[in-house]
Amino acid sequence: MAASVQDRSMQLSAMLPFAMVFGGCMSAVIAMEYVLKANPKAGNLLSISEFAFVLVQSFPGRVDKAGLRPLRMPLQSHLHHAVLWVSMSVLANVAFGFNISVPIHTLFRSCNVIASVLLGYLVFGQLYSLKQLVCVLLITVGIFLGSVGDAKQFFCTDCGGLPGAAHGEEGFLRWSFGILLLVFVQLLQGFLGHTQAMLYRRHEGCGSKGELAEEFLFTSHVVSFLPFVFLWEDVAAAGRLAVASPPLFSWLPIPSQILFFTANNLCQLVCIKGVFRLSAHFSPLTVNITLSVRKFLSVVLSILWFGNPWTFLHSMATVTIFGGVFAYSQCPPVESKKDEKKE
Repeated sequence: MAASVQDRSMQLSAMLPFAMVFGGCMSAVIAMEYVLKANPKAGNLLSISEFAFVLVQSFPGRVDKAGLRPLRMPLQSHLHHAVLWVSMSVLANVAFGFNISVPIHTLFRSCNVIASVLLGYLVFGQLYSLKQLVCVLLITVGIFLGSVGDAKQFFCTDCGGLPGAAHGEEGFLRWSFGILLLVFVQLLQGFLGHTQAMLYRRHEGCGSKGELAEEFLFTSHVVSFLPFVFLWEDVAAAGRLAVASPPLFSWLPIPSQILFFTANNLCQLVCIKGVFRLSAHFSPLTVNITLSVRKFLSVVLSILWFGNPWTFLHSMATVTIFGGVFAYSQCPPVESKKDEKKE
């Protein structure tokens, strides 16, 4: 009986990261899009509020009777991880200010396989099979189709378009810069994935993966405040607009945008803790599949809930991208160049 209860407890514990990722991340997408519909330039305020919320919540776990707990891993490893993670997180939200819709943003963020394969081969000495390369090509075609479908809003007057977006040449140039920014974010994300795996292997004797994940989470959010020294005016402007927004309910005299920011922060807290736990306890394959399915459902939810512009090319891109990601996840791993040389 005791063994049965223990097994059930272990099963529930194993399922918790998945529930946190799907429930937290998808709820955060809804709250975030309400914020961005009101102010597309609120990306920096979204970032700093999320970082502050997670840091305040995780700080008590880093303190004991003697004060702040010493780091298990070297400071250099933490800085290496934090610079990549903070740059990726901040730039990803900044992209929303350049006519980038939530669905196309999510599609791009789902294609970390492309950057992972490219950097894995060029920098980290990994080899890939022909099947893996075909999957990456398929995903690349999907990104191209999605980009072409999204760009159509700037060249026609009857295909929807983003609410409040500037159409024509100026709007297209802003969108193009946003796309380039997302490409750069993908490179950072791919580099971060390889770096995380390397750091976990290097410091596996410093503690459990769960403890190391919590430590990376804490130090990354401490470092995350540094870029906002230079972005404070933008953050303050978005904050003033949020405070001036009308209440969502007549019986609750709180600005609607403040409520959505709070909801986004609560859900992002659950989301990011779920992702860190997932990466610490499950294989990269499981993590990639889980995050890809979550992002696919987020795209569908954004379209259905907010009526975002959607074309046939977007649909083709979605099927191609997520089909390619799933097919890639089923390919067996290939030995690295270093392992091949040893043999």
